[in-house]
Amino acid sequence: MPPTVKSRFPRRFPSIRAVAATLALITTPLAADQHALIQLQAKDGSISISGQLVGMEDDHYIVATSDLGTLRIQASNVTCTGVLCPQISSYGPEFGIYGSRTVGTTLIPTLLRGYAQSVGASYELVTTDDAAERFVRLTNADGSLRAEIDLQTRGSGSAFPALAEGVAAIGVADRRMNDGDVEKLAVAGIPDLRDTANETVLGVDGIVMITHPANPVRNLTSLEIAKIWSGEITNWLELGGGNVPITVNSFSESSGDRAVMMDALVRPNNRDETAPVVRWSDYQDMIDAVMADRGGIGFVGRWLARTNDVNLLDIRETCGLLSPPTDFRMKIEGYALSRRLYAYTTPGDMHPEARAFLDWTLTDEAQAYIKESHFIDRELERMRLEDMGMMLVHTAAVEPDFDGRQYSDMMQQLRGADRLSVSFRFQTASSVLDVESVRNVEELAERMEAGAFDGMEVLLVGFADSIGNRVQNTALAQQRADTVTRIIAQAVSRQNALRLRAVSYGELLPLSCNEDEVGRERNRRVEVWLRLPDSRSILR
Repeated sequence: MPPTVKSRFPRRFPSIRAVAATLALITTPLAADQHALIQLQAKDGSISISGQLVGMEDDHYIVATSDLGTLRIQASNVTCTGVLCPQISSYGPEFGIYGSRTVGTTLIPTLLRGYAQSVGASYELVTTDDAAERFVRLTNADGSLRAEIDLQTRGSGSAFPALAEGVAAIGVADRRMNDGDVEKLAVAGIPDLRDTANETVLGVDGIVMITHPANPVRNLTSLEIAKIWSGEITNWLELGGGNVPITVNSFSESSGDRAVMMDALVRPNNRDETAPVVRWSDYQDMIDAVMADRGGIGFVGRWLARTNDVNLLDIRETCGLLSPPTDFRMKIEGYALSRRLYAYTTPGDMHPEARAFLDWTLTDEAQAYIKESHFIDRELERMRLEDMGMMLVHTAAVEPDFDGRQYSDMMQQLRGADRLSVSFRFQTASSVLDVESVRNVEELAERMEAGAFDGMEVLLVGFADSIGNRVQNTALAQQRADTVTRIIAQAVSRQNALRLRAVSYGELLPLSCNEDEVGRERNRRVEVWLRLPDSRSILR
């Protein structure tokens, strides 16, 4: 029996201008009771739909029409006329977005500007004397106030008390909620939001280690970084650089960015921040300090580092693999300090404009605004096997359980194919896809149905860590590839399903070293590759 997969795809229905594109057909047409019809009129007057009201769900009307079947229509975009129109919860234009500085400083305002444009509203960002507190006003074309958003960016940890107190409709975080956050929500009777429809991944970012642009050092191991932060290494000469004293730049102990860096690189090496450090509260101040000091080293979100002329260091892992902070590497979550950017909501009724905005952030239209903010968008990139360099060499030269025949088969099957920048991963110790992978399934299926990969075979390639028996690991990776293939096949036409192929290469092509659980988790994934049919021998 195939594993059960909890598939709760995000809902994306921000407009009803194009019925085929933005209204989801969820059942076959129902026999409508003609004397109990309702009419839904778009607020911009562009279209109206009549049908029988089936019910309400998550601020959406469920309407059975005679021509289009049963539709889900977002209540905030339409006016309902008819005796059966339900009473919609009364909301004013105000709602709050609280949490992460990384997410809230640039990304959320830029996305709100894009959302305003998509609904024909004007956008205004209002600052206050407190840099962590701003307001965004969206005004309709007729001058009426569409929304006023209280935007507060006091750190990821502040998102969850704000959700619990009801002052925020959306909480944003540059990390996944942890057990402490769950406890804060539990006080208000709110359950754990992880791996639920109330957890949304807005995009991807990463912490990058930065040095002065004239510093010749281009990569460091986590141990070397740990020794810098502990004060054991104090001069760049010890690391192959010039005879320049090292200046360590850091943030406050409550900083989420600092927590990511310390937990990923310093503390796993049994060190802590015991070296003399210069602390900063502002991201740009950190960058300016490093750019002004040839001995400086620090860390910031890549979204900001990429707009400044600093040197971005690769992380050299203990087994020799390099982890570069590239877009592709971060999209596949294979970079040592990559991180997802989250939005959280509470179960039940939600401010309709906040729901419409959050749904819009998941659309193709929103990706340009994510890229404009210098974060990692969801657009697919491609990479060839021959571009993977050290991963191929490492597989053949370092892994103790290396199998030459399997390696040769992988090279034959994947040479000339393109790897897409999307991966599927499972919840810890389960056969259930994690929340981001569920969304990836939906997006891949949508692209296949839209003809994006017509004429190509779509290979779902399973990989595993190297702990245990190679044959068993290969079989486990095959099971995961088979699972993803079955899920996608259920979401596409039979013709497209026939183009799916599941295969496993087990321990080959590790993204990270297998020496720790973080690296092993990165290596357990299912990848997507595209190739022309019959361009290689039949998969075994």
